[in-house]
Amino acid sequence: MNFYLLIPFFIILILFFPIRIEARASFNVLERTGAFGIFVFGIKVDYEQFWIENKKIITKKDNDLESHEFSIDNKNFLYLRILALQIKDKSRLKELFVFYNLGVGDAYKSAMLGGYINSSLLTFMTSLKNTKPTASMGVYDTISYNQKVCQFAIRALMTISLFDVVYSLLRSVILTKKKSKKCLKVNGG
Repeated sequence: MNFYLLIPFFIILILFFPIRIEARASFNVLERTGAFGIFVFGIKVDYEQFWIENKKIITKKDNDLESHEFSIDNKNFLYLRILALQIKDKSRLKELFVFYNLGVGDAYKSAMLGGYINSSLLTFMTSLKNTKPTASMGVYDTISYNQKVCQFAIRALMTISLFDVVYSLLRSVILTKKKSKKCLKVNGG
């Protein structure tokens, strides 16, 4: 038996074997701050805190002393948005849970707003469940009746193959170049 045939088998297996990615994000609407973390097979890959100021997003790594600024109108932000759409199309959603803590200082208004947000999230989850029937989904709410608070958190678990990640990266670069050329022609550049 020729053992060299096992090398292409393992390469193909690695390329098409699904990678388990978990993403966690939280955001405080009142303070416009948040954090996100990305885990691959349960191992922390990235964890960053972010702040939104005007049309800029400021990020800071967990133990890093310096921060980075991203402009929403930037070409890199366009690339990240296109990449996220490409990855979303190729990934398989396994779990999606939304947590929120809400309060406007008045018990009646807090309850009414919480009910509206809860029904909106459940409607969204129902429509998503029609396209991803095997995914586990849930909404967990906490209503702070006498406090002003507005916090949201998301936990998503999905799988994607290494081949799909590489394909999405290459396609995102091509689409970003096309869109930036189109924007230059429109702006007269």
